[in-house]
Amino acid sequence: MWLSLQPPARPPNSPALEMRPRMLPVFFGESIEVHPEPTHAIRCNSEVKYASEKHFRDNVFYAPVPTVTAYSETIVAAPNCTWRNYRSQLTLEPRPRALHFCSTTIIFPKHARNTFRTTLHCSLGRSSRWFTSSVHLQLCGHPRLLGPAAAL
Repeated sequence: MWLSLQPPARPPNSPALEMRPRMLPVFFGESIEVHPEPTHAIRCNSEVKYASEKHFRDNVFYAPVPTVTAYSETIVAAPNCTWRNYRSQLTLEPRPRALHFCSTTIIFPKHARNTFRTTLHCSLGRSSRWFTSSVHLQLCGHPRLLGPAAAL
């Protein structure tokens, strides 16, 4: 934030003020630098299984990034005075934000199809992104591969 301060207007007949030189600020500047280096990483893993039909797995990676949550500033400049009262307060909180995540959802429907399409919409504070994946399945003639051995 940059403020341009103008010298206060002098009263017309004030010899005492004209004899005493005063230093007045020409401009005021402030800079805030935040290093978003995480102190440690937080990893969240969750897995939920629904009987033998449905399976859901989620992997979320969080890192505590310092985030500006509040900023307040007060500047008091009294006319015909040399003092300035300045107060600035910046509040940072390490609110965890999701940096990246991956999820896998496998649901076996009641009606068999050979093409499945999944769309994931993601918006983590940026412009919305979406990912689409398609899986094409074909019938297999081996009865053994339809059981638990199919995962091997």
